[in-house]
Amino acid sequence: MHRLYPFMIKVDEGIYMVGSGKYGIQLSDPMDCNVYVLDGGNGEYALIDAGGGLEPERIAANIERIGISPAQIRYLLLTHGHGDHAAGAAYFHREYGMQVVTSKEIMPWIERGDRDKVSITAAVRAGVYPMDYEFPPCPVARDVRDNEEIVIGNAVLKVIDTPGHARGHIAFLLERDGKKQLFGGDSVFAGGKVVIQNVWDCIIPEYADTLAKLHKLGIDSLFPGHGAFVLTEAWKHIDKAHVCFERLDVPPNL
Repeated sequence: MHRLYPFMIKVDEGIYMVGSGKYGIQLSDPMDCNVYVLDGGNGEYALIDAGGGLEPERIAANIERIGISPAQIRYLLLTHGHGDHAAGAAYFHREYGMQVVTSKEIMPWIERGDRDKVSITAAVRAGVYPMDYEFPPCPVARDVRDNEEIVIGNAVLKVIDTPGHARGHIAFLLERDGKKQLFGGDSVFAGGKVVIQNVWDCIIPEYADTLAKLHKLGIDSLFPGHGAFVLTEAWKHIDKAHVCFERLDVPPNL
């Protein structure tokens, strides 16, 4: 049995990283994406992405290190349905009552644990996940669309459709104190990298359109689904990927 080493990182005011796996800084299980807690004020919190579901207790322990109980977190926002981001959702819903929010497209896949639609079947076959990897179904409290808003205390997150890496992929934009901060999931990463995979719903023209959309936003801070976060001039990293697509090339893969 693994010992738990609770840890978290405060990445900005009211934003904490409580999970990160082998493609990040290894705060939790190696299968996990970067998982963030947003403190919206007035006792309202959101968890952004849920990790891979193998040892979600490690993420819960990291949340407690902030000084809050996971049960105080009202919303769990999923950027997309891939296992490393969404397989932990059922645990957090079951154990702490978190209300899961997804894009309209992936909502039925999450609710029925559709292994084919979220590319678990292909990933297991390729050795990305273990043979006994589980993707349990999870109820979804709300499905959201492009430009909808999610209110977390004093914070307002704007939903941005960002397909390309996966169908139904969304990002969450927080504008405060004159800064634009993006919880980007797997849409773009530090250094202008992306993740292009040989799965049914990774579509390069859609990826290029997403980067063109993010390029226009002038993002200041980027909190991606893997790897390093960027606190200032994140637009420079986004532009690197955008320029690659504009010249009919593809950005480097994370």
